[in-house]
This record gives sequence, C-alpha cells and structure tokens, in this order.
Amino acid sequence: MRYVTFVGYPEDGGINRLDRQVNELGLAYRAIHRMELLDDDTVAMFAEGRGDVEELRGILSESPDVFEFSITGDDSGFFSYTRYAVDDLSRMLMENRRESSSLIDMPIEYTEDGGLRVTYIGTEAAFADTLFEQPEGIRVEIERTGPYTPGPRHVVSRLTERQREVLEAAVDLGYYQEPREATHDEIGAAIGLAETTVGEHLRKIEATVFSSLHVGATSR
Repeated sequence: MRYVTFVGYPEDGGINRLDRQVNELGLAYRAIHRMELLDDDTVAMFAEGRGDVEELRGILSESPDVFEFSITGDDSGFFSYTRYAVDDLSRMLMENRRESSSLIDMPIEYTEDGGLRVTYIGTEAAFADTLFEQPEGIRVEIERTGPYTPGPRHVVSRLTERQREVLEAAVDLGYYQEPREATHDEIGAAIGLAETTVGEHLRKIEATVFSSLHVGATSR
C-alpha cells in the first residue's frame, strides 16, 4: 500500500464561483472533511476553518448557489455544513472519484498559495489512473509519495517528522505558554525554517490535534 500527496491549483482561483468568493476572504485555515454529490445535483460539504466567520456567513447567505448552511464556532476555529449547486468541474471531480480505486485520506487542505492538498491511498496503478484523470482547469503538482504505514492512533503519530520537530521547538520555547513566550520567527530561527513556513506547519499541527477531539458544540 502506498500514498501520494499532490496539490491541485484551479486555474480560475477556485473550483467554482462560491469557492472563489470564499478564497477572497483570506481565511487563516481551510480544510474539507467530507464532500458528497447528492441525487438532487447539489453538493453537501463539511469543512473546517479559521478566520472571519461573519464575512463567511454573509457570502453563504447572499450566494444564489447556496441552498442551506450551518456554522458552529467563531473566528478562532469553526466547522461548517454547506449544501450548494454543483458546477461542471465539481461534478467531474467527484464522478472521477467514484471510478477510481484509490481513496482520499481526508481532510483536503487549502494551501496558502491557493491550491488544494490531497493525499490518496492505494496502489501505484490506482495513482496512475487518478493523476491521468485530472480534468482540464486544474494544474497538478506531486508533493510527496511513498509506502503508507498506518501508525498508532495517538494524535502525534499523525504528524510528519517536520511537524513534530516544529511542535517540539514551539513547546520548548514557550509558544503555547500564557502569555506567549515565542514567535514564529524565533521558532524558525531555532530549527532553520522561515517564519511563514513555521506558521503553516503550526496551523496543520493544530488542525490535526483539534480534529482528533470530540467536543460538543451548539450550532449557530
């Protein structure tokens, strides 16, 4: 069993009109935990994010493509359910997924440069089919690949080696102390990474940790 992680870049700045509007908000973090094409030709999506929730509510409320939505949380972290009208590209992507023997290791993450990071699990033959089936309108760059070895369920085991290095430095330098005793720049200096790279790693680390928790919340 192997995995391949690639980043897809929609040529129009988003998979569809709604996605482009949300991208323009510049949310600090976005990830898709589940997306389904429904029989009524709509898409149901469960996503996670951090950023301006009220601006997001405004976009979802005013968009003619959105039929219903619900958001739980605030600017520091939220989850959203959205059902919206499918477009040609989204339909093609999801129909291709049904025909492929590889599986997506959720969540799908948005990158800071406008891409979508996706990890597939399966065989090399399945990966070849998946990559060749990418539709027009998306540029694909392979990020990494290798043998897939499931580890223990402890959340730290789900972090990459680099992410564990960043987390260890952040804890040692007091980044998670109150008040905070270190900055992204100081963490980067300690382990030889750029400030922006540290920030991206910490967001992924925190997303992995928090998504492993089962915390009850009231819909807003």
